[in-house]
Amino acid sequence: MKKALVALGLLLLPSLALGAGFAKGSLFLSKASVTEGETVLIHAIISNDTATPFEGKLVFLDNKESIGSVPVSLDGQEAQAVSVSWKPSAGSHPVVAELQKDGEAVEKLSATFSVAKKPEPKPIAPGQTAAAVESSAGIQDTIENVSPAVAGVTAPFFRLVDGGRSKAAEILDTQIETTKERLGPSAGTVLGAEETKNAASNPMGAFWYVLQTLYLYILTIVRFLVGNAGVFYPVLAVAFLYFMWRLVKRFRR
Repeated sequence: MKKALVALGLLLLPSLALGAGFAKGSLFLSKASVTEGETVLIHAIISNDTATPFEGKLVFLDNKESIGSVPVSLDGQEAQAVSVSWKPSAGSHPVVAELQKDGEAVEKLSATFSVAKKPEPKPIAPGQTAAAVESSAGIQDTIENVSPAVAGVTAPFFRLVDGGRSKAAEILDTQIETTKERLGPSAGTVLGAEETKNAASNPMGAFWYVLQTLYLYILTIVRFLVGNAGVFYPVLAVAFLYFMWRLVKRFRR
């Protein structure tokens, strides 16, 4: 009887030593829907249900092509969430997470993720101004790579501000086109040839022309600020911090 128990223990020894595995349905993405060009995180939850520590690595594959790998170290009765960054192309992706120890696969978990194709830009009708506004997706991806929890909290804020930026860009584009029409062919110069010629006889007209030109320059700068996410959000953050500093300073008084 004792010999039989020892033999059974020897047979079970590898499974006890390699007792780490995946939680059920634990392979998932950081976003419910992914569009081509976006960067997401692939999450996998692994656990060690034995009392023996586990040392190995977790390898992520996309249709047998490597996405990345992460070293894994688990104490007995410990669970851990492991993630890698992924920028997929459009289409269906059979992703496999493979838990390895000493180069050998201990357990595998697979899931298929669909990635939507990046939408084509809408053609602009003749006479229509282009209100192109750079998305904040790149900034959100950076935040998500650092802290997915913070990214989830700030996502509604970015959607709200991006919508406001698009509306503001449309208004600014209209104002820019209207101002250019008022200035005529010399739009963009402080004084055109005709305006310079008539400046002596009509100084007030020349003055208003200069004001309109400066107004066009200001509109162009503001339009660039609103349309460029990489400039807009840092400026917004600095303005917010300055406002908070002034507010705290005022209350201290």
